[in-house]
Amino acid sequence: MLNSVNKVLRSKRAAAAVEFALFVPIISAFLLGIVNYGLAMFDKMELTSATRAGAQWALLDSTNTAAIKQAVVDSTNLSLTTADVTTTQACECADGSSVTCGATCGDGSSNRYYLTVSASVNHSLLMLGTSITLSSSATVRTQ
Repeated sequence: MLNSVNKVLRSKRAAAAVEFALFVPIISAFLLGIVNYGLAMFDKMELTSATRAGAQWALLDSTNTAAIKQAVVDSTNLSLTTADVTTTQACECADGSSVTCGATCGDGSSNRYYLTVSASVNHSLLMLGTSITLSSSATVRTQ
């Protein structure tokens, strides 16, 4: 009986099983981290694509912000609502200086109008019970 116990204790298969049991949780944690990162980047790319779709809509009609926001929501499968999308208008002169929209520039040139479409969404991480906020924006010259 004692002889068979010594054989088991010296067995290389038993040592391999113990090593495997020790390394599986570590390897699983690394794989879970890689999967989390990959899913977050996929959602970030989808969000970027959605804000670009809103910017393209702004080229057609930059005054209809409700339609721009709806275009962003409709172009993604993320849990995004129009409340998560913002539009911001900014103006600048030909020399690149910022100016209030509608104001005249110092050199007499007309304003350049830009519209920025921004969106953010929460991304839940796997098995960690936490989430991160992903955000994206796209700017287009409208006039």
